[in-house]
Amino acid sequence: MNSKIDLALNTLYQRQISSREQLLNEMLRVKLTLQKLDDNSKIIKDQEKLFQFMKKTTEDELGFFPADRDDFIDIFDVLKDIDLIDFTLEIYKNDRMGTVISPVYLTRYISENIPSPYPWKILITEAEKHLSGLKSLINQFSDSELILTTQLKPMNMLLQLAFSEYPNVKIIFESIYTECLLDEKFDYIYSLPSFGYKPDELGRKYLTRDSDGIAMENMLDHLNDNGTLDIIVPAKITFAGLGYEKLRSHITDNFSVKNIYILPEGTFRPVTSVKTYLFTLTTNSQPNIDIGTLALNKDTFHIKDRKVISTSEFLSHEDWRIELLLSDDDENMQRFKNSSLEKAKLKEVAEVFRGKSILKKDTTLGSISVLNISNIENGEINYSDMDTLDEEERKVKRYELLDGDVVLSCRGTAIKSAVFSQQDKTIIASANLVVIRPKATVLGEYIKIFLESPIGIAMIKSFQRGTTIMNINHSDIMEMGIPLMPVNEQQAIINQYTAEFSIYKTTVSAAEKRWSNVKNSLYDKLI
Repeated sequence: MNSKIDLALNTLYQRQISSREQLLNEMLRVKLTLQKLDDNSKIIKDQEKLFQFMKKTTEDELGFFPADRDDFIDIFDVLKDIDLIDFTLEIYKNDRMGTVISPVYLTRYISENIPSPYPWKILITEAEKHLSGLKSLINQFSDSELILTTQLKPMNMLLQLAFSEYPNVKIIFESIYTECLLDEKFDYIYSLPSFGYKPDELGRKYLTRDSDGIAMENMLDHLNDNGTLDIIVPAKITFAGLGYEKLRSHITDNFSVKNIYILPEGTFRPVTSVKTYLFTLTTNSQPNIDIGTLALNKDTFHIKDRKVISTSEFLSHEDWRIELLLSDDDENMQRFKNSSLEKAKLKEVAEVFRGKSILKKDTTLGSISVLNISNIENGEINYSDMDTLDEEERKVKRYELLDGDVVLSCRGTAIKSAVFSQQDKTIIASANLVVIRPKATVLGEYIKIFLESPIGIAMIKSFQRGTTIMNINHSDIMEMGIPLMPVNEQQAIINQYTAEFSIYKTTVSAAEKRWSNVKNSLYDKLI
């Protein structure tokens, strides 16, 4: 930590000014006071006049100063020469409460890849998220007009103060999750919207209800005829149904996808570990699309696993899961795609739902057993060691497992699946599992065999919304395609699988028993 910032923070802490909001507020108070002083620098030498000047010029906007005159003078002295942005970055760098500050290497990568010739008019939304590297980006485009937005009052003042000496920079206090920036068009837009919350006041109807989808649709409306949008969005944008499916169609009908890159795991930690993508969308027609993964090497992004595909090939797919596109060279994936077998989405051949959310403290001795991920091993369910609930059956009936149901893990670090067999007790699925209840045209064991196949695993991973910790939504799994064949052919596959699996287990058990006996015999010789 910068020694001056360290001293300043200690000075504030000693006066019980310790939360991030309080710390930022008092830094803004000092910087606003300095800005208002202008040519009245003589006031600084008179402590009482400086104190009264601060109260007069800042308390309407920042509230009452929470200490006395001497405290303010001490705080003023330690903060007045510290860079406002550096101070803000320091107090927010370990924020786990939702304030995303993107890493400097991401902002640097964006600025280095803004299309040339340099755009005349640039929009950076929620600019406080890009404080790390923002000044460098702005200096790079000193001949361009830059608009920075924020919907947070303290950040609005911060940006106003930090960039007050930049005549080409304008700060707009406005949300990007409703109608905004009326009549404004831009040559280039960079946006890192909030992920997955549902704004209350939309102003108009949008294709999706989530903040990320709304922001994407909004920003596309503000592109010039030759405009480009760089936007970072969660994985669900690429495959989710309903409104997101409509949004993808809106983009392909009216705009062009230039590239899609997967961002590295942990790019926005500790705030979120959601899997994210960098999309570049443009109003210009694109014959080809770049896809790949951004990898971090010594604080610099570079593209790996890069693949160029034609726009026509890209648009031939139902969704934009580029993990599958990147694996097109895999022989199994090619065979599956080119197979003549009929294919159907899971939602067409099964009911799909998520299990019940149960806290550990809710488990107690009761008549309702709970199936969790830990009860699934090697594709089978251990029914003997389950948590239980003391609950009325009617209240958990919707989560009750039936014979032939397929369960699939949707949380954790490993993909597990199994087929449920009816027991002499009521068993429900926990929220860590997705339940797939097959209809007449498909058998549960057949679905399970497909899910654990290389193709099935690749498809499940492509629906992954998290990074290291798996996070799969049951509504996404509903969109997963599986091959269909007559029930008698499904049964033949199941019979062969079951028979060979039984031989495998018997063989492994015998080998383990033999090995254990050999080890014990050898150990006995050492006594």
